[in-house]
Amino acid sequence: MKIRFGLVLMMAVGLGMGGCASGGAPATGFPEARTRGGPSGTLPGGEEIGQGYSPRNTDNTRMAQQFLENGDREDVAELARPIYEQALAVSMLAIREDSVNPLAYRLAAMANLAVEDYQAAGQNFDRAEELRPLYQFDFESIREEVWIDLYQSATPSVNAGDYEQAAAIYENANAIYRGRPEAMIMLSQIQAQLGQYDESVENIDGALAILDSDAVLETDEETVTSWREQAEPLPVLRAQALAAGGRFEEAIADYRALLLLDPSNTQSMRDLATMLIETGEVEEGFEVYDQLLQEPTTLTGEDLYAIGVGFYQGNAYDRAANAFMLAGDKNRYDRDSIELWARSLQLDSAYAEVPEAADRWIELDPSSVTAYLVLAQAVNSLEDTERTGEVVRAMEALEVDVSNLSLTKYGDGGARITGQVMNRLLDAGTQVTLTFTFYSEEASPVGTLDQTVAVGEENMAEIFAGEFDSPQIIGGYSYELRVN
Repeated sequence: MKIRFGLVLMMAVGLGMGGCASGGAPATGFPEARTRGGPSGTLPGGEEIGQGYSPRNTDNTRMAQQFLENGDREDVAELARPIYEQALAVSMLAIREDSVNPLAYRLAAMANLAVEDYQAAGQNFDRAEELRPLYQFDFESIREEVWIDLYQSATPSVNAGDYEQAAAIYENANAIYRGRPEAMIMLSQIQAQLGQYDESVENIDGALAILDSDAVLETDEETVTSWREQAEPLPVLRAQALAAGGRFEEAIADYRALLLLDPSNTQSMRDLATMLIETGEVEEGFEVYDQLLQEPTTLTGEDLYAIGVGFYQGNAYDRAANAFMLAGDKNRYDRDSIELWARSLQLDSAYAEVPEAADRWIELDPSSVTAYLVLAQAVNSLEDTERTGEVVRAMEALEVDVSNLSLTKYGDGGARITGQVMNRLLDAGTQVTLTFTFYSEEASPVGTLDQTVAVGEENMAEIFAGEFDSPQIIGGYSYELRVN
């Protein structure tokens, strides 16, 4: 699955470290465990002491360890796997016979690694460490080494745009080892784009917690610097993920914190205003928009469009019209802003101002019945009988009605256009072609896309959708229609 929207992923970077030297299970590398004696009444599987429960060897743990060693000696992976599966099965028997024997969980974790069940391996490592805290010193290098291998193995999937596959690998890496933030950082970005907002926030918090912990004091300066660079987008991403996940109050708190650090950040101000309106704090949201509009020349067309939508959704149609007008002035091919400019004026009953906006809408969207209706209503309200007649006749002459146009702009360039064509005057089956011209944010033509539709019966609508590939960011569009 190639994601074409939202935040831009940072590419997975090489760690400059070696991975596991060989396939299969990492070497167990520990001596025969011995059970320490204790007073009567101790729990099964070893007495509870300051270092946790003592490992205890049983017939099952010895057998599991032997299977692991036999698997390590097998050079053919296909032949080694069933041996490791036997090691896992026997390890699970050891756990069932003694649920607080840390050695059983340790052996199970090693067998999980050998069969590449990283989630289970992480759980068994964690349980073994919980029972025997001293194991942490033994496991640290094993777990980090596997983590490095997994992290690096995700890079081809990231480079290919297969983010779902990459996410699965990063999740496995995190299950094995949570002492480094890189996989959390990458995973949080992917999850945000996949709509897994709560999970994204959880990984962001995990990564930031590492950077705020003593781990940075125990790690070389170059690595910590790299961590901090990779984590720079996380505070903004966290606020966006909270907002997208409907956790508006938390998002507002995050945006306020971001603005304390960077009071003039346009994106944060836009997003804060949107969240305030969503939570009913409409006037405060409008105040933020008004603050942004004090310097409209510093705003992009996207900024102005977003501000206009905020006012429009808050029923402040006069202010919405002003923002959409400014967006249309920024790029004369910004069809969507120009349509909403005309609609906002209509809803505000500012009929004298509608014709300018509606004429520009029709110029870009010449087969829109709705655009003609908005214009006709306005000039009729102005008692301009002659113009009203001209507009109505032009509308009645439209052979099709193009409506529900929607432009999705991709952050890495190009766009997706969707809409529908309703037959008005043509014979069923007649083909019409819409030639869309796309423009850059600076209003320069970028390229064209043809969409051909066979119309249905009268008043029947046919849906179309097309992808326009381009390395340039799209700022607007128009179309021409011909009957084939």
